[in-house]
Amino acid sequence: MIMAVQFAKTLGFSSVTALAMGALFYVLSAGKSAALAAYTVNDTYLGTVFVFVLALIIGLAVWPRVLDKKN
Repeated sequence: MIMAVQFAKTLGFSSVTALAMGALFYVLSAGKSAALAAYTVNDTYLGTVFVFVLALIIGLAVWPRVLDKKN
């Protein structure tokens, strides 16, 4: 039961971090795609999904160590 609670906490922190990174990437890349014709809207969307998934994976690897150091 304790492992499930720890995983839920880790998944929560990782999800919030990944959403923040994805939103930041989207905001920064939306301005670039409007200014440059080299980037399309699909590039922005797929890049945001890629950043979200990558940040989620990295967050799931990093957050348990951070949360263990707090205890």
